[in-house]
Amino acid sequence: MIKKLFVAMAFSVCSVKVSAADSINVLFVNPSLPGEPFWHRVQGATEAAAEQLGIRLNVIYGEGNRIIQLSELTKYLNYRATPDYVILINYPGGAEESLRLLEKYEINHITLEQTISGPEKLAIGNPKEIYKYWLGELHHDNDKAGYDLAKQLYLQAKSKGHKEIYPVAINGHYGTESDIRSGGASRFFAEVGVALQQTVYAGWSKEQAFEKTKKLLSRYPKTNLIWCASDLMAMGALTAAGENNNRAVFGGFDWLNDTFELIRDDDLHASVGGHFMMGAWALVSIYDHHNDHSYWQNNSELAFDLMVLTKENLDSYHWIKSAKNWHSIDYKAMSLIDKPDARYQFSPKLLRKTRQN
Repeated sequence: MIKKLFVAMAFSVCSVKVSAADSINVLFVNPSLPGEPFWHRVQGATEAAAEQLGIRLNVIYGEGNRIIQLSELTKYLNYRATPDYVILINYPGGAEESLRLLEKYEINHITLEQTISGPEKLAIGNPKEIYKYWLGELHHDNDKAGYDLAKQLYLQAKSKGHKEIYPVAINGHYGTESDIRSGGASRFFAEVGVALQQTVYAGWSKEQAFEKTKKLLSRYPKTNLIWCASDLMAMGALTAAGENNNRAVFGGFDWLNDTFELIRDDDLHASVGGHFMMGAWALVSIYDHHNDHSYWQNNSELAFDLMVLTKENLDSYHWIKSAKNWHSIDYKAMSLIDKPDARYQFSPKLLRKTRQN
């Protein structure tokens, strides 16, 4: 998920190293700032997978800006040893330049999420069509995720005695990912005959969500459902509603650390997540590709499922909150090496099945 953040120009690299001399070298381009809640989780899970799989992982940061991300990637490739693989997100407006750069260095790479649409999508094509070292995209269905969150919040609002539902939506930024999410929500509300009062954009910011929720509640005092494109924005909306004595139901995306306690306390009512594992899952597929598995030769995408976390299933996934537990996941069990008839089954449910004691 691309988050709009403050711009910082420092070129910073961190590394997870393993002792194996013949280890795979992978560069993970974190599109955000160090410590940003969601991408910090993605990076942490990716590092845990790298250690278990014997992968030498380096990390650089895009600082939430496509120009900076391209600059950092260029500097890394100019001044450091060329990695075997790169994992990155294609920034809208910068995808062609990034793909051309990686093609120039002949580096196999996997992109996370489907972030490019319109003329830019036509220009870059699908993986391996124009850029042969672009192995594929690993992504989830944002439309379905937005739909599922809206449905869960609608059901919870009904269970709390709201006969009529008056929803608003707080989206991330003007762009493919967040618009597809909110489009899924709009599709659900239309199916049940509920009018979505308004959708606003809060730039993935907790502070902006707080301010915009105050205005929405003033404009639409009957609001009793607030759909958000991220948990961080849901937390801002929750604070604003509390100041207004509003008892709406709230939900978001990402499964941040605070999300688990907010759901337990019945403050936040649902969160869609599991995609913090996408970097780790990309590494599993890279491990397989490096060991001559044919998946990325025969496929250009790898779709995975998300899940709605609620109070009802919280206990089964609360362990994910702790970063130390990401090392207890058996990443090698997810590999397709020596499993000729198997296919990847990446999903939050898989995390429970592959957790080591």
